[in-house]
Amino acid sequence: MNLNTERNKQKRVVGTVRQTQLVTTFGCGSIVDLPHDSVIIAGLDFWNHADNEKFRLSEVNLEKYLGVKYFVKPKVVVESGDNPFSKLGSRDVPAFRFPEILICSRCGKIENYKWFKLGKKMKCRKCGETSMIPSRFVVACENGHLEDFPYGWWVHRGDPDSCENHDLYMFNSKESGGLESILIYCKTCKENGKERYTRNMDGSFSKVAFAGNNVYKCSGNRPWLRDQDTKDCNAILRTAQRGGTNLYFTKHASALSIPPWSSRIQAEFDNYVSLIRGINPEDDLMINLILESKKPHEKCNCTKEEAKEQLILRIKNMTDNKGKTEIEIVQDEYRAFIGQEDISEEHFTTKQGDIPEFLTPYIDKIVLVEKLREVLVLRGFTRINSDVSFEDEKEKLAPITIKKNPDWLPAIELNGEGIFLKLNEEKLRRWEENPDVIKRCNILKQNMERVDFKNEKFSPRYILLHTLSHLLIQQLILECGYSTSSIKEKIYSTFNKEDNEYNMAGILIYTATPDSEGSLGGLVYEGRKDRLENTFKSMLESASWCSSDPLCIQSHGQGLNSLNLAACHSCALLPETSCEMRNLFLDRATVVGKLDNKKLGFFSELLLEEK
Repeated sequence: MNLNTERNKQKRVVGTVRQTQLVTTFGCGSIVDLPHDSVIIAGLDFWNHADNEKFRLSEVNLEKYLGVKYFVKPKVVVESGDNPFSKLGSRDVPAFRFPEILICSRCGKIENYKWFKLGKKMKCRKCGETSMIPSRFVVACENGHLEDFPYGWWVHRGDPDSCENHDLYMFNSKESGGLESILIYCKTCKENGKERYTRNMDGSFSKVAFAGNNVYKCSGNRPWLRDQDTKDCNAILRTAQRGGTNLYFTKHASALSIPPWSSRIQAEFDNYVSLIRGINPEDDLMINLILESKKPHEKCNCTKEEAKEQLILRIKNMTDNKGKTEIEIVQDEYRAFIGQEDISEEHFTTKQGDIPEFLTPYIDKIVLVEKLREVLVLRGFTRINSDVSFEDEKEKLAPITIKKNPDWLPAIELNGEGIFLKLNEEKLRRWEENPDVIKRCNILKQNMERVDFKNEKFSPRYILLHTLSHLLIQQLILECGYSTSSIKEKIYSTFNKEDNEYNMAGILIYTATPDSEGSLGGLVYEGRKDRLENTFKSMLESASWCSSDPLCIQSHGQGLNSLNLAACHSCALLPETSCEMRNLFLDRATVVGKLDNKKLGFFSELLLEEK
C-alpha cells in the first residue's frame, strides 16, 4: 500500500498486507498499525486499478444481489516486465496517515503531524527528537465516523476556549499501569497559574465521557474518504485504542459459483465482461463477431453453437434489470447441492456420497464437493457496534466509497472443497414439534428479543444445524489435518419469511483459500462412507459431555448477549473466521440432548443405541 501525505503531493510505501486482508481485516476504513506509521486504508474512490481487466472478478448472482457491474480484486503487485523484484516498493493500495496527532517520544509534546514536519523529516520543535509516536487513542461513533482524540477538549474539561494557546504534553506516572497513570497537561495553563491544567485518561473510555453538559459533538469525519458526512451526526463519540477490535467490523456478502455460471465457458466470458455488456441478445451479428474474435469455443473445447447459446444466456442475464435477493441466492445454492446428478464444471464439481447405514434415518443426502469457488465481497463496515441486521444495514453501514451507487466493490476469489449434508425433513419436522425443544429454544428467542438482535433464520432447525456444523468441524480437524480457522460453514436453513415456502435443512462444511491449496482433497476424503461414520460417532460421543459440564449443559444463556445455551470454548465454539453467525445460536443439547431429557437431541437415539 502507499501512503498519501499532505495534499496528496508525496507518496511513499509504508508497509505490506495480504490481498485477502484488504477485503477482510484491513478493508477500506480500517486502521493499520505498521512498524513506523499508522494509516487508514483509503476508500474505493482512491483505488486507481479498477479499469484494469486483470483485477476484475465476476460472479453473476452476487452482482445481481449487490447491484454492481463487476468486482475488483485489491491490487498487490505492480507490473514491471518479468523482473521478479518488481513488486518491491510498489504502490498498490492507497492509505492516509491516521491518527494525525503525533506524540514526541522524548518530551511528550502532542501536536498534529504537520507541526512536527520539517521538509521530508519529522522533528520535534521543542526538543529536537526525530522519533514520533502516533496517538494511542482515537474517538469514533456508531455511525462509522472517526477522528483524533480531542486532547485539548479533554484536559480543559470540555472548555478548550478557556486557554488561548494550547501547549499539550503527555507523560506517564509510575504509580500504576492503568489509564490513571497517563497524564495530559497544558503548559500554557500551568504557566498562567491555573489550578486545573492537568488531567489523566481515567474515565475517557466511559460511554458518557463526551456527553453531558459540555458535549463533544461528532464532526462526521471520514478520514478514509477525505471528507465529512453531510448529515448531522447525533451519535455519542466513544474512545478507542487505535488498534482496538471495536473500531472495525466488516460486513461481507458471499456466494458460491453454481450452474449455469460455474462452467468453463462462463469462466471464459468473465475475461471480457465489459465487451459483451450492453449487447442486445438478439444482435446475431455482434454475437458472432465476438465468437469469431475471441474464439471461446476453441479455448473451452466445446462447439461454436454451445458457446453461442451460453453467450446469449449471459447477455440476457446482464440485460435483465431484475435484482436478486439473498434468500434466492441461498436457495439456488441449496438446489444445486440436493440435485440427483453429479456436476463437473470449472468452478463447481460434486459427487454423490454414500450415507452410513446408522445415519440413514437422520440424513437424506451427502454430497462430496470436490471443487468450489466462493467470491467474498466487502460491502461496508461498522464501528463500536457490530450488530447490524439485514433490514437496517444500508442505513447503519459506513460507506467505503463516496458514490451512492458504485459500479464495483472490492472482492476476492476463494477456492476450496467441502462436504454437504442434508437432514431428513420428516424426522426434522417431528423433532421441531417437540414441546421440550420449543421451550428450550424459546430461551434463546427471548434473549434475542431482549437485546433486539435480528436473525432471519432463527428457529430450532437453525440452532440444530448450526451446532451440528460446529461439532463436526471440531471433529474433522482432528481427522483431515486442516487447521480450525481454515474450515468454514454455510447453514442452509428455512428463512422466517411469511411468503417463503421453501424448506431447507442442510450444512456445507468447506475450505476456502485464495489459491489451490484449499482443494487438496483432504476434506472430501473425510466425507467417504467409512470415514464419515467414524467421524460422526466420535463427534456424538465427544458432544455428549463437555469439560465444563454440568455448568455448560445447564446454562440458560452464555456468550455474547446470552445467545448461546450449551456451547462454550470447551465444546462448540470455533474461530470467528469459521462461523457464519459469530458463534451465536448454538446449543449442544439440540444435537445430543441432556442427561435428564435425551429427547431434546436430534441424534440422541444413536447414543442410547450404543449404550
